[in-house]
Amino acid sequence: MQRYFGALLAAVFLSGCATELMSEEECLAGDWYGAGLEDGGEGRLLRAFDERAGLCEGYGAPADYEAYAQGRDLALGRLCTEGGGYAYARAGKSYLGVCRAEREPAFLSGYLEGQRIYWAEAARDRAENAYNSAVSSLDYHRDQLRRARKRLRDPDATEKQIKKARKNIDYHRDRIPYAERELDEALYELGRADEALSQTIDSTPAWRQSDEFAFRMGMFLEVHAFGRSEEAVDFCTDEFDGDFGRPECEMLAGKSVRDTRTGQVCVTGPAKLVLLRRGLSYGPFEEAAFIDVFQTFPRDENGRTARQSANYFVAMFDGEGRYLGAACPETP
Repeated sequence: MQRYFGALLAAVFLSGCATELMSEEECLAGDWYGAGLEDGGEGRLLRAFDERAGLCEGYGAPADYEAYAQGRDLALGRLCTEGGGYAYARAGKSYLGVCRAEREPAFLSGYLEGQRIYWAEAARDRAENAYNSAVSSLDYHRDQLRRARKRLRDPDATEKQIKKARKNIDYHRDRIPYAERELDEALYELGRADEALSQTIDSTPAWRQSDEFAFRMGMFLEVHAFGRSEEAVDFCTDEFDGDFGRPECEMLAGKSVRDTRTGQVCVTGPAKLVLLRRGLSYGPFEEAAFIDVFQTFPRDENGRTARQSANYFVAMFDGEGRYLGAACPETP
C-alpha cells in the first residue's frame, strides 16, 4: 500500500493531473525524443520515463530511453536558466529539484523572482474574485427586492404570493446594507492588492539585492542539495503556506535518514519532511556553516500524513550550500 501511495503521489507531480502521460497513439508513434523534451520542459522527475514506458508496454510498444534522455537533457538545458526559472514560477509551477547542481543557482534566481510576482498576482486575483462576488451579491439582493415589490403590485397575485413577497422585501431590504458594506470592503482590498502587485514588480531589482532574497536562495539550494544527497529522499519541492514557499521533501518507504556521526536513524519513510527553520550553525554543529531543521510527518499504510510532527532532525551545510550530513535530536 505504501508503494502504491508513493506511485500515486509521484504521478501527481509528474503529470500535474490524473491523466496518463502517453496515449496508445503516442506510444505506437514512438517519439521518445519528443516525450523527453516535454518532460524536461515541464520540470518533471526522471521517473516520468518509467511511467511512460509502463503505459506503452501495455500497448506492446517499446521504450527508447536514449532518445528520451537526449530530449529531456536538451529541455532541461533550456529550463535550468534564470529566464527558465522565472517563466516556470510565473506559470505557478513548483520546482522538483530536476536541475543539475551547477545550474540550479541560475534557475532559482529567476524562480524566486517569478514566484514572488506570481504570489502577488494570485493575491490580486483573489481580491478581484471577492470583489466580483460582492457585486453579484448586492445585485442579487437588489434584483430580488425589485421582483418582490413588483409582485406586491401585481393585481393578480394571490394572498400567498403577496405574503411571500412582503417577507422577501423585508429580508432583501435588510441584507442590502450588509452587501453594500461588503462591496466597499472588497473594493478597498482590491485596491490594496493592486498596489501591492505594482510595488512587488517595481521593487524587484532592489529585492534581488536584499537579505531576504539571499536567505531564500540559500535555503532552496540547501534543501535541494539535501534531496540529491540523501538516498532516502524521493524529491523536494516547495508548498505555498500564505507567507512564502515552504520547502518540503518526500521520503521513500523503508528508507532512512541517519545521523552522520553515530549512524542513528533520525526518520524512516514514508514521511513528509517540512523545513521548520534555517539558521547559522552553533556549538554542537561546529563543522557546519548553516543548519536546516526539518520536522517529520510520518505516513501510515494508507498514505495518510500525520497531523502532528513526530520528530525533527538537523541537516548541516557548509558555506557554499554543500550538504554535510544529518544529526538526530538525541545526538546533536
